[in-house]
Amino acid sequence: MKSIRTIALIVASTVVLHASGESFDSLVDRMIALNPGLRSEAYAYAAQRESLRSAAMLPDPEIEGGYMWSSGEPGNKTDITVSQSMEWPGVYSAMRREARLQSKATNLSEQATIISARENARILLAEGVYLNKCRQVMVNRMECIDSLLDIATKGALRNEITLLDVEKLKLERLEVLARQTEINTQATQCISAIGAFIGSIENAKDIYNAIEDYPAEMLHPLAIYSDKLDETPEVEQSRILAEASRARSEAERRRSLPSLTAGYHFAREEGTPFHGFVAGLSIPVFSTRGKSEAARLESMAAEARAEQQAIEQRLLLESIHASAMQFKTQYESYHKVLTDSPTPRLLLRALEGGQISMMVYLIESASHTDAILRMLEIQYRYQQAMAQLARYNPGN
Repeated sequence: MKSIRTIALIVASTVVLHASGESFDSLVDRMIALNPGLRSEAYAYAAQRESLRSAAMLPDPEIEGGYMWSSGEPGNKTDITVSQSMEWPGVYSAMRREARLQSKATNLSEQATIISARENARILLAEGVYLNKCRQVMVNRMECIDSLLDIATKGALRNEITLLDVEKLKLERLEVLARQTEINTQATQCISAIGAFIGSIENAKDIYNAIEDYPAEMLHPLAIYSDKLDETPEVEQSRILAEASRARSEAERRRSLPSLTAGYHFAREEGTPFHGFVAGLSIPVFSTRGKSEAARLESMAAEARAEQQAIEQRLLLESIHASAMQFKTQYESYHKVLTDSPTPRLLLRALEGGQISMMVYLIESASHTDAILRMLEIQYRYQQAMAQLARYNPGN
């Protein structure tokens, strides 16, 4: 069984991904550029901003005309009135302030949408990296089993190896094949998810095939991310919406003051023209009842929501960072033990020297492979957490 020595090179080989020359971040940028949902959202946000431009405008002027006739001596009569109504002047300044704040909140909402899309794109690409690494591990495992099976089959013909060992290797090969099929299925689902994200399955295959490895990023202390917390669109938007609600409350309060109407009136009667001005005053006795108080209470609710949003975002950040730290520690522990591990070579030497049976070898080598897969899963979970932390990252 001297040929077993050559199998150690297969088992001990590291996970290698093909290189496309395109970085992880550039692939994320490409996915964002191709995402049709973001283009749709951009038009929707632009429409919201346009609608806010007319929020603090005066009502449209009114033009009234009349013509009256008589069968008697007085003759016909013509009336034309042009008038403009308006709220109390202080109302419009409050409405303009609310519109500015609402427009800024819309911009922040658009930023949050893009950031969330980038996070999803990063997670999808990270899944692709993870699956490619798992596939390579199982390819190495399959090559090892196939080589052993070939040696064992020839050895069984010379009565050097029992047929039971050959059957054990065949069963192990079926197990590896099943795991490869599972990984391939997950890869197909990942490509479909990328295709749904960018709106093209062909481009999705191109992007998936271009994936190299995870981005090289540093996990910063929690305080570094916390300093960016108030700058996140979600927290800043809730704060601005609270300010907009206060402006709306001020506008409702000022609507309790009278509204005005001014205009020009022209009349012609019995051939004689008349010119004059029209002024009116509307006293809000019934129409604004309760509205000012309702707006004030809504303003208080918006402020409470802003405080709650800040608390929730801080707790979420702390939870994500704690998870990232945990995954990082676990991965480093696995990586320290498994990188350049002599276990595969020692197991093969023990099998070659007759110190362990084929059953023991298969159990121990499968356990080693499972440990590698577990390490890769932890690395993937860590990258998921890093994708979520990217919105707080000083370099983002």
